[in-house]
Amino acid sequence: MNAIEHQECFGTMFPHSIGIGEQSGKVFSVRVDAPAGMMRAHVNTRADIQQWDECRRCPEFESCYQLCMAKIALETAVAASH
Repeated sequence: MNAIEHQECFGTMFPHSIGIGEQSGKVFSVRVDAPAGMMRAHVNTRADIQQWDECRRCPEFESCYQLCMAKIALETAVAASH
C-alpha cells in the first residue's frame, strides 16, 4: 500500500489540545487564563486570517480541514464520556 505524502502541516489548523495557557495551531489559537476565586476562566480565541488564506490556497485544504474537524469531533466525544 502506498502512503499519500501530505504537507508537513496537514491536520494542524487547530491546537492539538486546549488547557490553561496558550495553545496554537497553524491558523487558530486559544488562550485560557486560569480562573481566580469565583471568576470563570477567561478564554480568548484568535484566527490568523493571513494563514487561513494561505491554507485555503493549498490543494489539500478540503482533506486537511475534514481531518481537523474529525479530530475535534473525536476529542469532544471522548471528553463528554469521561
